[in-house]
Amino acid sequence: MADDVLSELAVEAKRLVALGFLACTAGNLSARLSEGVVAMSPSGVDKGTLTAEDFIQVDDAGAPIPPDRRKPSDETALHLALYGDGAGAAICHGHPPYAVALSMGAASSIRFHGIEMQKAFAGITTHEHECLLPVIDNSQDMAELSRRALAARRRDMPAVLVRGHGVYAWGRTVREAGRHLEAVEWLCRIVHLCGNGDARR
Repeated sequence: MADDVLSELAVEAKRLVALGFLACTAGNLSARLSEGVVAMSPSGVDKGTLTAEDFIQVDDAGAPIPPDRRKPSDETALHLALYGDGAGAAICHGHPPYAVALSMGAASSIRFHGIEMQKAFAGITTHEHECLLPVIDNSQDMAELSRRALAARRRDMPAVLVRGHGVYAWGRTVREAGRHLEAVEWLCRIVHLCGNGDARR
């Protein structure tokens, strides 16, 4: 079971790199393997080269589980905070350009409404639903960034956008988390192409 999840993480990392969401060594992916054990992508590595064996298993405090001594992503603490708040079983974090661009002009959220692709989010069954993507200010302090993300998190939106940084998207599976990240970027691109300033709140 754990081996399957690790393989799924590697496959999804390559897919997201191909989409342009994980440029250079940016971005990170994780998945819950069992109670108190999370598989986390390593720090400073091109995510398109990852294999199942490259993911680091960490405990609830974000420390690698012995005998592993490799360094997990610098943003491990935020992943763990989101899991602790019930954010699914997998998280994909990337820097998709349209979402990042829109974040620079948004106040506290970006509004999606009337767009069929909203149904790519789990639980959304109609384009008539108003989806609000929370936008939070960035911080290099992971404890502070985690507090901001949890405070802004909406139960009907499986993602949060960090201003000038990127998107954290989660789901019940690795593939669903990746789909949610892709959906955010697709919808942000539509908002941008429409020039809809009212969508940025």
